[in-house]
Amino acid sequence: MADKYDSNGEYYPGDFKRKENEESNPAAQKAGEYISELLAEKQSIDPAKFPNAIRLIDQEICKVQALGKVPAKETKYVDIYRERPMKVSVKVLVPVREHPKFNFVGKLLGPKGNSMKRLQEETMCKMAVLGRGSMKDRQKEEELRQSCDPKYAHLSDDLHVEISALGPPAEAHARVAFALAEVRKYLIPDNNDNIRQEQMREMEIMTAGSPRPPLQMRTATRTPVVTPRVMPAKTKILSILDRARIAMEESYGYEEPYEP
Repeated sequence: MADKYDSNGEYYPGDFKRKENEESNPAAQKAGEYISELLAEKQSIDPAKFPNAIRLIDQEICKVQALGKVPAKETKYVDIYRERPMKVSVKVLVPVREHPKFNFVGKLLGPKGNSMKRLQEETMCKMAVLGRGSMKDRQKEEELRQSCDPKYAHLSDDLHVEISALGPPAEAHARVAFALAEVRKYLIPDNNDNIRQEQMREMEIMTAGSPRPPLQMRTATRTPVVTPRVMPAKTKILSILDRARIAMEESYGYEEPYEP
């Protein structure tokens, strides 16, 4: 199944890599320059002699990538009184070290990237497969890793899925919580589970060239909200939390607590 996933020859489908708009965004341009400086300093430091310096540089790079700009010196707070929108971003480690032969990237993306597209639509989060192994051409990946280009700084990290949501604080965290529960199902190394079977059926339909029927996403959650912007904030948050709770119960196998 690994050989049947399409790619653009560099990355896996382009919808799932970080989009750059440095030319039109001065903050992003400054962030790129800052990351380039950090990467250059990292390469000039001996990791054996200065492990703490390497660790702090890596943390600063991750912070800049998550914010999309150079971090401000003052402490940032979550403004729930005004419901000021904020970006919540997490990196989910892909267990390639425990299961080196399993094609996690193929399972996450699905045929033509459709599986991850549905994940993004259902969880209302942006997702990207990044890190070592996120490029199909491993030789080119190594060249870009050594280039100190901030666009490819993620290639020095372990293979991971970056999940981010932008919205009011409670809603943004709820979306990410829902996405974490859903993405975990794709990180189970099973070649014959429901996800794989649906992907194989979808691939057969696409190969046959017949019109693609609407596919129902495998999940125990409820249908995504059609007009989330119209819903009151509290109702929307509770809906997402409820869906996340159901997904977690299905994925982690939680049981009812014992009665006294």
